[in-house]
Amino acid sequence: MIDERMILANSIDNLSRGYSRDEKSGAFRCLRCDAAFEEGRVYPSAGGFSTAERAAREHAASAHGDLFMELLDMGKDVTGIPEAMADVLRQLRAGRSDKEIAAALGGKSPSTVRNQRLALRRREAEAKVFLALMALLERGGKTVGQFVAYPAAMPMRDDRAVVTAEEAAAIERKYLREDGGLTRIPRKEKEKLVILVRLAERFAPGRVYAQKEVDAILAVADPDYAALRRYLVDYRFLEREPDGSAYWRKG
Repeated sequence: MIDERMILANSIDNLSRGYSRDEKSGAFRCLRCDAAFEEGRVYPSAGGFSTAERAAREHAASAHGDLFMELLDMGKDVTGIPEAMADVLRQLRAGRSDKEIAAALGGKSPSTVRNQRLALRRREAEAKVFLALMALLERGGKTVGQFVAYPAAMPMRDDRAVVTAEEAAAIERKYLREDGGLTRIPRKEKEKLVILVRLAERFAPGRVYAQKEVDAILAVADPDYAALRRYLVDYRFLEREPDGSAYWRKG
């Protein structure tokens, strides 16, 4: 699953393809699971055999749902796209004409749909200018600030989830020891969320863990591993089966 952290860490090309390339190893990695395809190896495909990148592309297309819909369904808080405009995008994705879209959206006029499409193009132009401005800031050694990225599904979206990289570093120094343990579990939500980010990183994305494995990993951090496990699940850093038989980190 793609989340806000993954969006910030990847280029537009990566996000639109559904996979990235590891600069160190050269491997192509799926953004939605832990699948990796090593450069120089060949992989079976419908046409016989594929290169690593072609295998990654075929995997992204077949192993998961529509990437377009997954990104769009992240909602306005992440995409910035109003629901009415998102509805038009879904219809365009289905290949419908202005007239068909107008009917599907409750009898709107085709001219209304055309205006929505024009608004989408304007947003595209605005987004390109914005990205260019951000790139120019970075090249000039300036930044608007780096913030901690949390899972898209995390229920808390208020000021407690707005933490700069500098604030996060100070919180980590306060609570994390060099041996991986915690001085204590933070009581303040803002501090707790930062520590949960670091604890979640101890779980490999896409791997399924039994509860005993989760507890063993968290016990290194604090004797109250049950509380840490509950926090990780409640804030959606980890997903789990309803009966608690399996846990996993999406990304």
